[in-house]
Amino acid sequence: MSIELDRETLAHENQRLQRRVNELERLLAAAAMDAAMGAVMPAKAPHPVPTPPVATRDYWSSPDSTALFRAYVETANDMVYTVDLAGRLTFMNPYGERILGCTQADWLGRLCLDFVADRYKLPTARAFENLMHTGELIDFEFALVNRDGQEIQMQVNGQLLHCDGQLIGGLGIARDITERKRFEQQLQMLSRALESCHDSAAIADLTGRLLYVNPATYRTFGYDADALEGANAAVFYPDAGADQVTWLARQARDGGWSGEVICQRQGGDRFAALVSVGSICNEDGQAIAFSIVSRDITDQKQTQAELAAKNIDLERASRLKSEFLANMSHELRTPLTAILGFSSLLRQQLYGPLNDKQKVYVEQIRQSGDHLLSLINDVLDLSKVEAGQTKLEVAPVNVPELCEEAINLVCPQARSRAISIACDLPKSLPVLMADPLRVRQMLVNLLSNAVKFSHDGGAVGVQGHTEAGYLLLSVWDRGIGIPEGDRHQLFQPFQQLDSSLARRHQGTGLGLALTRQLAELHGGTVTVESVLGQGSTFTIRLPLHLNPSRAEGRSGGAATRSLSLGPSVPPLEGEERPQLLIVEDDPYNAQLLGDLLDSWGYDVAVMPDGDRALAWLEDNRAHLVFLDIHLPGMDGFEILRRLRRDDRWRSLPVVAATALAMASDRFDCLSAGMQDYLSKPLDYDRLAQVLLTYTGVPPRRGEED
Repeated sequence: MSIELDRETLAHENQRLQRRVNELERLLAAAAMDAAMGAVMPAKAPHPVPTPPVATRDYWSSPDSTALFRAYVETANDMVYTVDLAGRLTFMNPYGERILGCTQADWLGRLCLDFVADRYKLPTARAFENLMHTGELIDFEFALVNRDGQEIQMQVNGQLLHCDGQLIGGLGIARDITERKRFEQQLQMLSRALESCHDSAAIADLTGRLLYVNPATYRTFGYDADALEGANAAVFYPDAGADQVTWLARQARDGGWSGEVICQRQGGDRFAALVSVGSICNEDGQAIAFSIVSRDITDQKQTQAELAAKNIDLERASRLKSEFLANMSHELRTPLTAILGFSSLLRQQLYGPLNDKQKVYVEQIRQSGDHLLSLINDVLDLSKVEAGQTKLEVAPVNVPELCEEAINLVCPQARSRAISIACDLPKSLPVLMADPLRVRQMLVNLLSNAVKFSHDGGAVGVQGHTEAGYLLLSVWDRGIGIPEGDRHQLFQPFQQLDSSLARRHQGTGLGLALTRQLAELHGGTVTVESVLGQGSTFTIRLPLHLNPSRAEGRSGGAATRSLSLGPSVPPLEGEERPQLLIVEDDPYNAQLLGDLLDSWGYDVAVMPDGDRALAWLEDNRAHLVFLDIHLPGMDGFEILRRLRRDDRWRSLPVVAATALAMASDRFDCLSAGMQDYLSKPLDYDRLAQVLLTYTGVPPRRGEED
């Protein structure tokens, strides 16, 4: 619509320019040109024409015509000029001089072509030759070059000049059309953009009658070329299409709108489209039409549906993974609890002495159990970090002391192979704000790997320094090194550089993956440098001051309950032994915990399920209950609910003792109202703390406990 309006405007301007040329011709016919407008005749005219006489100022003696002509050309906003038969300039009005940036001395007697841009010289010469033959020049476009070298787009209309019936030259009236040409180029670019646009673009009047549609509209709506000429936009919408167009036109007038609309192709097929409308106004700001841009989003909607389905599948897979890990943890920890617990009791020799070989066997059982437990913990830790269920317990960390603790944990492994461990840390290291347990875990992982991949009798070490607000802890070795092509696998879970059945170095490939995850959870990184055959250096880079928001992890925090409620039963008198109730269905774990607590000085009752536990409480008094969660018939949560509904047992301390070791399991137990939570295999130090807290009686532990 706007393109057509601009064409009408240009035609109107050209007509006005032509009328002015005709007016000048009439004036010039009434007044002869004076000497200032005379021409120096060429030696050889382009065509055989009579030689005109030299004009004199007497021809300007007519006061009416001369005054009118001068007033016109002096004030005109067009460039008015004359040339002789050779094309040399004989007159130029002030406006022309301003355009070219010159004076009369600069242009008088010079060829007009001298001021024409190079690419227009030949067409301009031909136009002048055509003027000589036909007697007129209409709407010829060319470009002048001003004194500053800037091109000025011009449009000229011309007439021949005669004096006493003889041809003496030509008259030109040229208008600066630079802005118009720029605008035309913009219109052309807009038109090309609309024509090449992938989306449907249409212009309709306020009644919906289509004034313009681009080629994409035909493709989108399935119409043949020109089939939409004069049609109403209602054909794009099913059912109440006219109402839809009326609504869209109103939205366009009210400032525009964009949203999803159901459209219809020519064959009746419906599809979802993203439609945007806006108003088109005239010079007075009144809306005269509106634009409709439509994008077929069928593929997008299908992709969204597929993504939604995949998200459902991913959520299901994540849930199944969590359930698998929880079940795996429970099923592995339950027998492992018995293995580690009974080996610990055997080491204490509570039921008789062991000979030397039996002691070696018991120690090997314990070490193998500890190794299996560490593998299980690595799997669970990595899963919890990946699921955003790990919360960092940030505290001030004395870095040298923490490194010493990590080295002490690895020393037995290093001594067995005569590997020395060096520690080179400056005394000026600042305090680190981080989770000390997790930082120690990262260092132990790296030190264990360094020892594992070092040669017997070799050396490994720890170095540290600060840099730009970060602590850098490096663990180095002089071992086998890592091929450059294999380094990208180092931090991938379950990846082993040597995964063959004959590999020399055991492991699950989880240590480095977990180390990097824990470092990133702190806002840091882990990097590696290695030379094959010469060793490797792994560097943990941690911020000295951990952002508190990052310390919360992505788990949204954990359930918070007071774990120091104190005994909720009357204090014991004299030598009375605290009475404990264990609700545990696994006979081995029940026997283990019962024997351990009995050896620590407590009376113990063991019940395999909830019904018998509640029945026992009817006739007996307990100071503390250790409650498993996975129980036959009635789970631990239901037992707890029944205890809390009975006034006799509402304040009885209940501690979860379960093989469910995920972060969510602890949260569920504490949220349900249990006073504390212990995961299997039991940490005896934590168990002792719980016993003291809720019974008020410290356990009588042996040296081996």
